[in-house]
Amino acid sequence: MEEKIKNNFEAANKKCFDIISDYVLKGYINNLAKLLVYVGEKGAEEILGKVPENLRGNLKEAYKELADKKNSDPEILCAAGQVFKEAGFYGKEMSDFVSKDLSSGELECLSENFDSLFEINPLLIMNLEQNNISFSSIVDIDDRSIQKILREVDQIVLSKALKNVDPEVQDKIFRNMSKRAAAMIQEDMEYMGPVRISDIYAAQDEILSIIRRLSKDGEIVLSKNDVLF
Repeated sequence: MEEKIKNNFEAANKKCFDIISDYVLKGYINNLAKLLVYVGEKGAEEILGKVPENLRGNLKEAYKELADKKNSDPEILCAAGQVFKEAGFYGKEMSDFVSKDLSSGELECLSENFDSLFEINPLLIMNLEQNNISFSSIVDIDDRSIQKILREVDQIVLSKALKNVDPEVQDKIFRNMSKRAAAMIQEDMEYMGPVRISDIYAAQDEILSIIRRLSKDGEIVLSKNDVLF
């Protein structure tokens, strides 16, 4: 091997060693401190109590240096996100863990509390927003996809699902139907009278199941802005 190649390789290899050494001696502790910031003061205190005593002092000092940081700061999110990804608990896996077995009504209630829950676990809420859709956010789905969805939905189911929803959602649906079909749905809604809220949510859940299936099969494409529960 030529001397210049050998020298360059050895220098690069030494740099790799130094980077890892610095990370083990200092960077690793700083990264752990960021994770403590993410879990909040109470969580950090609990974790610190489990850390081996020979590491606890340095970790506490590094944690104190990040006292002005929030769990939603980019560097904190990055550190926590990497840990979640390596654990296989991120993206759809994370959002499904929360939304599993929740009704449409319960999911709407969850979405109404996103702001307060974000302060506790921002990545969890960000993944919920990224991977799920509520019935009310049907307004964000493109018209062509809405038309495909409606071809799969029973008329009575749709009539129940549209009871007591925002006029914006109803308008979105009716704009993507023929005038005659829209009039029939409106007549059904009027003549069926009061409907139990549980029946409304059940109808909405049935439509959301169709949306999930069509999305999974590639029949429709949901944008990142569509929040689909």
